[in-house]
Parts: sequence; C-alpha cells; structure tokens
Amino acid sequence: MIILFLIAFVASWLIYRPILDIAKTKNMTDNPDARKLQDSPVPVLGGIAVFFGVVVGLCYFKTMLNYVSLFPLLGAMVIMLYVGTIDDIADLKPVTRLVVEVGVALLLIYGNRMTAIDFDGLWGIGRIPIAAAIPLTVVMCVGVVNAVNMIDGIDGLVASMSVFAVTCFGLIFFLSHDYSFAALSAVTVGALLPFVFHNVFGRESKMFMGDGGTMMVGIMLSSMVIETLGGKLHLRIYQPWMDFNLVSFSLAVMAMPVFDTLRVMTVRMLEGRSPFRADNTHFHHYLVRAGFSHIATVFVMVCLNAAVVAVLILAWASGASAGMQLLAVIAAASAADFGISAYLSHCLENGIPEGLRSAAERSHFERRGFWARITDFVDRF
Repeated sequence: MIILFLIAFVASWLIYRPILDIAKTKNMTDNPDARKLQDSPVPVLGGIAVFFGVVVGLCYFKTMLNYVSLFPLLGAMVIMLYVGTIDDIADLKPVTRLVVEVGVALLLIYGNRMTAIDFDGLWGIGRIPIAAAIPLTVVMCVGVVNAVNMIDGIDGLVASMSVFAVTCFGLIFFLSHDYSFAALSAVTVGALLPFVFHNVFGRESKMFMGDGGTMMVGIMLSSMVIETLGGKLHLRIYQPWMDFNLVSFSLAVMAMPVFDTLRVMTVRMLEGRSPFRADNTHFHHYLVRAGFSHIATVFVMVCLNAAVVAVLILAWASGASAGMQLLAVIAAASAADFGISAYLSHCLENGIPEGLRSAAERSHFERRGFWARITDFVDRF
C-alpha cells in the first residue's frame, strides 16, 4: 500500500505542471464573480492530474493483485470527469447533470452487481430487498456527488476533505481485508496530496479541481460507501469491532459535506429558490466572510469532521447501540454545521465579536515566513 501511495503521488506530481500549462494556454479557468472567493482567474483541470495518479497507481497494483472489481468504477470516474469538464467549459444545466449522475450510479450498480443493501443492524434492520436497495443507492450516489461538488468553494477544501474521507474508508477496507478498495484508497490519497500542496500553498501553480474533478471524486466516494454497506465487509466478525455500525460510520466520514449540503439546499427550497442555484451560504463562505484564511477554513472543517468521527467511536466504545451511534453522529454533525453556521451568520449580521475577529486575523499566516518559503518551493516544483 505504501508503494502504491508513492507511485500515485509521484505520477500526480509530475503531470500536474503540464496540465496546469495546458489550462493556462487554453484559458480554461474559473473566473471570479460575486459568489466565488478568488480574486483572479484560476485554471480548473486539476481533476485530470488526480485521475492520472489514480490510474497509474492502479496499473502497478495489477502486478500484485487482481483489481477487476474496480473496472466499473474506473469507467464511472471517466464519465464523471468527462461530463464535469464539459460543465466547466459550457455550464451544463442542472437537470442534465442530474440525469448523468443517475445514469452513472445505475451503471456502477450494474457493473459491480452491488448496492448499499446492508443496514448493519440499524433499527434492527440487516439486509434489505434489492428493489429498495437500488433506488436508495442511486439517491445516495447522487447526494454524495453533489455534496462534494457543492463544497468546492475555497483552496484545497474538496481535496483535503476527500483525503480525510478516503483515509477513513481505506482503514476500514484494510482491516476487513478488502485489498482492492484499500489499494484504491492508497492511490487516491497519493494522487490528491500533490493537488492539495499546490492548491493550498501555491500562488502561481494554483489550480482548481473543477466540476470534472469533484464529480469524479464524488462518484469514487459513493463507491466506497456502497462497498462499505454492500454486505461484503466483515468487520463485525472480529471481536474488537463487534457492534460498530457501518451506516453511522459512513455518515460520520462524510458528515461536513453532507450536512452542509442538506442545510443549504433546505434553506434555498424554503425561500422558494432552486436547491441547485449557487449562493454564498455554505459553511466555508461564512468562515471566509468572518475573516478567516482559506487554510484556516480548511483546517477547521477537517477538524470538525474528524470530531464527528471521534464522537461515533466514543459512542461505540461506550456500548451504544447502532441506533444510538447514528443519533450521536447526527447530533454531532448538526452541531458542527448547523449550529456553527447559525452562529457565524448571526455574527456577520450583528457584528463579529472581538475574540472571533482576533482569531480570524491570526489565521492569515500563509504568505509570511515559513509559509512563504513553502509557497516558493511549491511554485518552483
């Protein structure tokens, strides 16, 4: 797994600069507007560099183990990358994207002959009928893809949140001896990290993942949820993991993107607007508008998501039932996103407290001292 990680990391790092040059030459950029937080055009082909690293890593994986089970997923990733890149260029209608997402989800289910079919004892429910599992899986896939896409608003957020989520899923796959998806997790983290370095620390080398990248990563995370809940993992046969609910785990790992998307889309519909119409009410928008730097905002959101996972582990370790584990995750995620968003919104409307303002000012360290040297290094290489 370490070798696969390193191969994907090197491949993604080497291809990043040529992809960046192509994006700049062809003027394939994300331009600033009233909603977006960058102040200048930024290239948007970063997803291609990530995909290249994943594929190169998996090609080497073939020399060690069989990864035929990943073929349908790779096909789904290609479709999402292609359609998302077209969306970056031509701005597809939301309904067109939705149709594509549903179609790809169905292809993924058909290709793997697998759905999110096992509730793992939640509310006394185990495996559910395939007739119910297929539509549930499609809704889950579409939801995850859009949740990942909607948090793509600041430097490094999607990539950093994805690294966290994939690492969590990868650990579960490795412990359950699901080495195909464990290898996928290893190469994905390796392919994402160069993008994180350039996107967070780079100035001249900054490139966004774009809709192509976010849709590709979203369908990959969806497949990991399907694999986790598809009845093939056997964590519960190992005594140390007895009663650890995998539904709660999957929700905890994706907590911040999912709950932020639920909150934003619900508010939009209550206000009579389309749930897919972009605005500046996401969690990361509130933090940046409160004065926090992009790096600090990414750090806060990853830490909050990690805290939700920690709450789940504490609930499980204390002997909580599957239902109580889920309630603990929902409560923690709601407090992290709904609660803090409401507080930040109130502060923005009525004045930011001095303590919060001071913390925001201290978060702008990325272009000074040690951080400036990192920026210079990343921009050169």
